[in-house]
Amino acid sequence: MEIKRILVSRTDKIGDLVLSIPSFFMLKKMYPKAELIVLVKAYNYDIIRNLPYIDRIIKIDDFSKAELLEKISYFKADVFIALYNDEYIANLAKASKAKIRIGPLSKLNSIFTYNKGVFQKRSRSIKNEGEYNLDLVKKLNPIKFSACYELNTKLILTEENINVSNLYFKENNISGKVLVVNPFIGGSAKNIRDEEYAQILKSVRNKFNSKLNIIITCHISDEERANNLKTLINEENTYIFANGASILNTASIINSADVYLGASTGPTHIAGALNKKIVAIYPNKKTQHPTRWGVLGNLSVDYVIPDENNKTENYKNPYFDNFSKEIEEKITNLILEALI
Repeated sequence: MEIKRILVSRTDKIGDLVLSIPSFFMLKKMYPKAELIVLVKAYNYDIIRNLPYIDRIIKIDDFSKAELLEKISYFKADVFIALYNDEYIANLAKASKAKIRIGPLSKLNSIFTYNKGVFQKRSRSIKNEGEYNLDLVKKLNPIKFSACYELNTKLILTEENINVSNLYFKENNISGKVLVVNPFIGGSAKNIRDEEYAQILKSVRNKFNSKLNIIITCHISDEERANNLKTLINEENTYIFANGASILNTASIINSADVYLGASTGPTHIAGALNKKIVAIYPNKKTQHPTRWGVLGNLSVDYVIPDENNKTENYKNPYFDNFSKEIEEKITNLILEALI
């Protein structure tokens, strides 16, 4: 059949959407004449709005569930691909009336929804989330996929986005080496404590031979914590970028960094898509491990796994059970090596 319109759904968090960029790129490369429509959460819209190969973006939040279920068939999609599946997305796939419906076959509702589904046990975490997504795209046409394959993870900033960073640097008179750190995450994985970030940043500053600017990025809701962290560091040339607007504002600051430090969170994946040098702090737990949730397509990433030798780690605790001087020194040295 001729494929004229492809509708792809990825309606969860920032990092998940960044790891879906290669799938969007491949679909357009495989079917350049087809209209590519992507369904996302409204807060994620800016992540992909500048990608030239996406023709239309639907913000799932702009409609009630009943309204979108009624209207989804108006798009006359030939293909519906769910990169992430839940009951609502499965219902949207059926309501779309697409002749080809692709999604992960992991739950009972998915078996009755996706007529070209792929059996995936993502909880086994044997590959990157982005690779699991690409397996679904490949199901559409394995031969065409293999012939066209190219891994493209690039996030695109506009001149307007870049101007945000330029203005911020100018207003704060920032020059020289820049380390951007995003220490606050949404709780989907373990992290080190704010005090431990402060120890690392003070250690890096003390050991770096020349001027080093540290920019703490955060959502505006974490601004108070960022200010407390800045107080703990207690050094000059430490700044806060608290963002309450487009996520691409934060991306523009990260893009201006020499090195990025963060945990398993959306901004870390943004740094990866911007091809920055990264030091990333991840847990050893299989479903949170960098094998599954690490940065895709960027070879300049050093992972530090504080619990890799702790078989009794309590994963109900949002912070690592142990933060030793050895871990602090390891993270510090990796940052210093990346800054050279």
